[in-house]
Amino acid sequence: MASSLKKTLIISSYAPPAIGGPQMLFNLLCDFPENSYCILTSFYNIDNLSAKAGKWLKGKYIFYDNPHFSGFIQEKPQAAKNKPFRSFLNKLKHSIKRIWFLGLLSGIFIIGSQIIMMLRTGIKSIKKEKIEIMVGISDYGPAMISTYLLHKITKKPYYIFLFDIYKDNFFPVFPAGFLAKIFEPKILKNAEKIIINNEGTLNFYAQEYGEKIKEKIAVIHNSIFPEEYLKLNTDYNPQPPYKIVYTGRIYWAQIESLKNLIKAVNEINDFDIKLIIFCPNPKNYLDRIGITESKKVKISTAPPEKMPEIQTQADILFLPLSFKTKSPDIINTATPAKLTDYLIAGRPILIHAPASSFLVKYAKENNFAMVINEENIEKLKEAIRKLLTDKELARQFIEHANKTFFKNHDANHNALIFQELFKKID
Repeated sequence: MASSLKKTLIISSYAPPAIGGPQMLFNLLCDFPENSYCILTSFYNIDNLSAKAGKWLKGKYIFYDNPHFSGFIQEKPQAAKNKPFRSFLNKLKHSIKRIWFLGLLSGIFIIGSQIIMMLRTGIKSIKKEKIEIMVGISDYGPAMISTYLLHKITKKPYYIFLFDIYKDNFFPVFPAGFLAKIFEPKILKNAEKIIINNEGTLNFYAQEYGEKIKEKIAVIHNSIFPEEYLKLNTDYNPQPPYKIVYTGRIYWAQIESLKNLIKAVNEINDFDIKLIIFCPNPKNYLDRIGITESKKVKISTAPPEKMPEIQTQADILFLPLSFKTKSPDIINTATPAKLTDYLIAGRPILIHAPASSFLVKYAKENNFAMVINEENIEKLKEAIRKLLTDKELARQFIEHANKTFFKNHDANHNALIFQELFKKID
């Protein structure tokens, strides 16, 4: 089987078992033969919780920032153990990204050093592993820029896989945004194929760059395997105390809308409602942005494998995108990774996002969620009450969410589409 696939180098700042986009990457790659690809990534961007409890890919990991642990991860289980320095670096990088003056002073060093390490390790790996094609995974710049530069140095072809748009994203670390403006046109022009995860992004890039770029684009929706969720699905029958659940990281793209929900929940006194937020963000960061616990709000953490159980036991699954941000284009083109989980979880989804966003349009076209597309606390409260009391409406949303999942998001189908992109041509 491996001989029928091009030997591939996946280049990503973040890789499985880290949560979010890396989980989508895991679902597309997990059935690839282990000798058909290597993944060039950061050891320290995989947090301790994910490293210990999450799912590692079968292929060879090459850590550009800790070569000692490079190799087949199943042969080096100690890489999954808690590493105090890993936690320290994660906290340090998180602080640098969020505190503007640290970002200004340190951003050039952080991005520059990552690119240098990726290039140095990538050149060696391409030669040693006999790489035939590369895939650069979207991040705040290092992985995609390194993929492009490795192409220029080694002449190896490459694909780009965008979980979010690049140039028009909001990057807290300088000079990520500046570099994006320089490199995005070059990266897209030289890529053999551009893989994206929704039609909103397709339309955005087609308008930005025209037909030549559009012809290179392949849409593969965010994908998960449904089997674990289907085993846990039960009939929707909410009972007090009602649980509204949010799962995933919290950053600028969700903050304000999540705070709107917290305000709505705290103001509802005629229903026994709890909001439970499962996120890996440090507590000091959450305190700083105003996401705090109360009698009705609980903040917790859980490993990725616990998400199906958590999500299928919710009464409402909450999906926010903020209204006023420094990057409206990314809000308007994003489909958050957690949407895929929510669609198959068998629970009603409440979306709070701008009317201009692809997420809202996608939900309305497929009728899979209650949508509040304006910043209105009273309407949020009404939507919560409606989902909890109108079980027939909630069940309609659940049914349509299930249909949407199997139409676009089933990893059993999408992984085969992804694999086709790497087959050798006879």
